[in-house]
Amino acid sequence: MGKGRKIIAKLRNKYRLVLLNDTHFGEVFSIRLTPMNLLMLLSSVFLTFVLLIYLLISFTPAKRLVPGFGNTNNREAMMELNQRVEDLGRELKNKQLKIDALTDILLEKEKKFDSTSVRRGRN
Repeated sequence: MGKGRKIIAKLRNKYRLVLLNDTHFGEVFSIRLTPMNLLMLLSSVFLTFVLLIYLLISFTPAKRLVPGFGNTNNREAMMELNQRVEDLGRELKNKQLKIDALTDILLEKEKKFDSTSVRRGRN
């Protein structure tokens, strides 16, 4: 017999799963299983689980938590806020350069300043 036929034959072997009551050894539950049936059952449960998760994400507000699935208005607002943060960062850096230049002038350090060197950050 080929390898494939041996595997298929093993998948068709029948087994019995029995649950017994421990006190009087009475049979509580019994089921006949084959590895093929068990494999089909597990794959069905897995596919059902995946389908439920997909439906949950697609048709509820939970889809906003998935990257790239958000609202385009939110994306535009985020881009605008990011631009404002970058602008404020540049403005803060320029103001800090001016403050440093004024501090140097007040402390009478021997550097020469003009308006263009302060704006560009050159000392």
